Amino acid sequence: MKKAFLSKVAGTLMLSAGLFASSGAMAQTTLTFDAGGNAIFGALHATAGDYIDTYLFSVDTNASYASGTAVVGKTWLDGSRLANFGITGIQFFKVEADSSQTNLSTTFSNSGGIEFFPIDALMSGNYGFTVTGSTAIAGMGGSYAGNLNLAAPVPEPATYAMLLVGVGLLGLASRRKSNDKLG
Repeated sequence: MKKAFLSKVAGTLMLSAGLFASSGAMAQTTLTFDAGGNAIFGALHATAGDYIDTYLFSVDTNASYASGTAVVGKTWLDGSRLANFGITGIQFFKVEADSSQTNLSTTFSNSGGIEFFPIDALMSGNYGFTVTGSTAIAGMGGSYAGNLNLAAPVPEPATYAMLLVGVGLLGLASRRKSNDKLG
C-alpha cells in the first residue's frame, strides 16, 4: 500500500512538472503532404503562456515553392468573439546533415490574415518552420491551425518553345533517315 501511494505521488509530481514546463514549451510535429502538396498543422495550448511550435517536412523534388496560411482560434467571452492565440512570427529553416538548423529568408505577414513563405525555392532535403506566439486571453489557453502547400515551379513559355523545337528536330531527323532507306 505504501509503495502504491509513493508511485501515485511520484506520478502526480511528474505530471505537475510537465504542466509547469508546458508554458513556453516546444512541440515538434512532422507534416505529411497529400497528393496535391498540402499539409495541415496546428496546435492547442490548454494553458496560458508563450509557445514555439516546430513543424518538420521533406522536399523530394528540386525547386519546390512553399506557401502557408494560418488562422487563430476564437473564444466566446462576455458577448464577444475574441482571438485566443496570437502568432507573432513564423520562420523557415533547413535541417542540415548534422541535424543543425540554418534559418532561411522568410516572409511573414499577419495583416488581413496570416501568410508566410520562404523567399527562395526549396531544393531536395529536410526543412521545417517554427511558429512563435502566445495565448491572447489572460488565464486561458488558445489554438491555431494552418495549411502549408508545396508546389513545383511552372515552366516558362521559352521552356515549352525549346521542347517543341527539339521534338520537331527529332521528327525531321527521323523522317530524313526513313527517306534515305527508300531511295
